[in-house]
Amino acid sequence: MALPALLDQLHSHLQEVRNDPSRGLSEKLLEQVDRQVTGKWHPCQDRGRMPVVNGGSWGCLPLERVYTDSKLPESIEESWRDTLLNQLSDLLPTLQQDPTPVTNLINVLVLPTKYDFTRVLTIQPPVDFTAGFLSSLPPINLAVLSLLEKATYRKSDIDIVAGKADVIAALIKLWLCTPDTAVATRAHDVIVRLLLADEGKNTMSDSGIMEENLMWRRILRDRDIYGSIFSICSLSTAVQEGPLSRREKTHAQARLLDMLLKIDSNPVRTSQIPDIEQRFGVNNGGLLHFAAIHMVDYRDDVLMHMTLIEFYAKYLGTGHTFALHFLQSNSLHAHSMAYYLEPEKQDSLDVTYLYGSAAKYLSTYCSTYPQDLLSSPTAGHILARVTRAVENTSPSQWAQGKVPKHDLHVLVSLPRIMLMPRTQAISPFFSIPVKPANRDAFAALAHILHGTRSMPEERAAARALYYLEMENLSDFWECLVTAADTVVLKESALSALSLIGAVITAKWSPLPDIEPSGSIPFKLPSERELASKCHAESLPQSGIEAIMTQPALGIVVPYLMRPAQSFSSLVGGGRGDVESTVYKIAAAKHDVLTMLYQKLKEWVKTRGDSQEMVAAVGRRVAQGPMGGTSEAGGRVGTMEM
Repeated sequence: MALPALLDQLHSHLQEVRNDPSRGLSEKLLEQVDRQVTGKWHPCQDRGRMPVVNGGSWGCLPLERVYTDSKLPESIEESWRDTLLNQLSDLLPTLQQDPTPVTNLINVLVLPTKYDFTRVLTIQPPVDFTAGFLSSLPPINLAVLSLLEKATYRKSDIDIVAGKADVIAALIKLWLCTPDTAVATRAHDVIVRLLLADEGKNTMSDSGIMEENLMWRRILRDRDIYGSIFSICSLSTAVQEGPLSRREKTHAQARLLDMLLKIDSNPVRTSQIPDIEQRFGVNNGGLLHFAAIHMVDYRDDVLMHMTLIEFYAKYLGTGHTFALHFLQSNSLHAHSMAYYLEPEKQDSLDVTYLYGSAAKYLSTYCSTYPQDLLSSPTAGHILARVTRAVENTSPSQWAQGKVPKHDLHVLVSLPRIMLMPRTQAISPFFSIPVKPANRDAFAALAHILHGTRSMPEERAAARALYYLEMENLSDFWECLVTAADTVVLKESALSALSLIGAVITAKWSPLPDIEPSGSIPFKLPSERELASKCHAESLPQSGIEAIMTQPALGIVVPYLMRPAQSFSSLVGGGRGDVESTVYKIAAAKHDVLTMLYQKLKEWVKTRGDSQEMVAAVGRRVAQGPMGGTSEAGGRVGTMEM
């Protein structure tokens, strides 16, 4: 049926339902209009199938059998759009059945960008945003949120919304109190956009009062709205907001913490309405202080305690100087780290749940604020803790995958200069094994040895650690290639290949010519000292140069040049599973070979050497993942560079 005829039929049908609320909606008719307006097909979507009309009845075709071309869906005239929206707005308050078909169509009709908030305000009868947010029906909540979101595209429209105190109050309550996760997420997004859409205009005076952004002032300076955030999220029985249970309040608390990560700025860090804040225990601060320090009673709720520490980690991860200062000055920094650094002093049940969260917090601190860490007495405690955890993991545990993952996460977050040994025995880096094969161990080594784009001393430390590892483990590359070639241990094989690739593409820098003097707790050796420890006159400067030097040249390069294993040579498992694994490893190996080829071309250009090896590797790359001959690998491995 053509769209105009469908719209006439829908108009008549909606009028009939409006006159007789007991009359059922024709979902099929609403879906037909939806489909023609947007090009979407609703029936059967949940089953991954598409609808077809066959002899007057609806059937379903698999998605892969649906032909799609570039033809645009039939457009709806704007007058019809306005008429339908007015009719649907009039119908919703009287509807006595599931409103989802109606709200779906509303969402479709207002979707175009040109349908802005000015047009939303012309809908008749006017949209009752407050009633929509206070409704207990999620489809209505979501539809009204879609309409309000239209205001986020222009500051003038945001200011209009900011002038509607009842709407903002209902929006805040919906966000914090709704039991529906989808509604809470959408409300969160709308609030963030209302606050940050014009954040550049959010200037602050010396007294900390917002001057230009009316939405910030509405939420943080309106006593009723600002106070409602505190009372909804507070567990204090004297100031509870409505009939929310403790569990529902913890949901509200988690939502507030999540929001603060998005809108963190001076307005939430500073006091706005002191008497409200003081009523909830905040004597010198604002919403951030309430949420981070006073809101959560974690003594009897280990899950909220976990949520709180993870909030601290995410807040720390923003990299703001204020974030670290805030956490340190309020003893939250030490509190969060204690569950990792001093687990024996904590409740055993708490440690079971919080050790991982504390390790995550600590790793965020180490990677985000390395200079603060290096000057802190905590650095030595962290290093000792990580060292014990890695050293105490037995070979059988590494083989079985029972590894200290949280501790490895902390280890790879440490500045590499902290892993430089005065003697090799005191660095946890040298306790990470390459045998038995373990994917987490290989991943940790890859991260550390690859280096980083920033901080030359980090790149220099990565290079130094590589050569010290070669000196410490003479069979490093043999073990790694064996792991990469062990197809039955797929994850370890792929991780070993990633480690090979990390060294090939490593971002390294040379060490200083002279070793730093003084009693610095962590420092790099000089280039001469490193060469002496490795019993060499000089050492290669880059990852590709290290790979093209013995022993890696005679082990890694021939392995990469060899043809991949065929599934027919393997035993066990179904043919399809084995074949898939073999190809995935072959493809990963070919990717690493391609990295070698690219880096080799760059390196040879700087040396002016023969192109013979480059050509040999290039030919193998061109043969693809399953190509190549074993003879080619052997020849390349014995070439002199």
